[in-house]
Amino acid sequence: MKRVREERDRLGLTQQEAADAIGVSYSLYQKIEQGWRGCSDKNKVKIADFYKKSVGYLFFGEDITECDKSIS
Repeated sequence: MKRVREERDRLGLTQQEAADAIGVSYSLYQKIEQGWRGCSDKNKVKIADFYKKSVGYLFFGEDITECDKSIS
């Protein structure tokens, strides 16, 4: 997921630091970021909340609802 990595890089975090702050395992975070594995909606929301971006922006490349627009 290119945008997830871009957001992590923007904050100057390692994958481990981001995973710890979000509350997911390092291995799951690494696989999500590299596109090897999708993640649950719950984890998508946790990641989006952490980066203060919408789920649509981070995972689908666009806002997917009007509500998403207010998050980003």
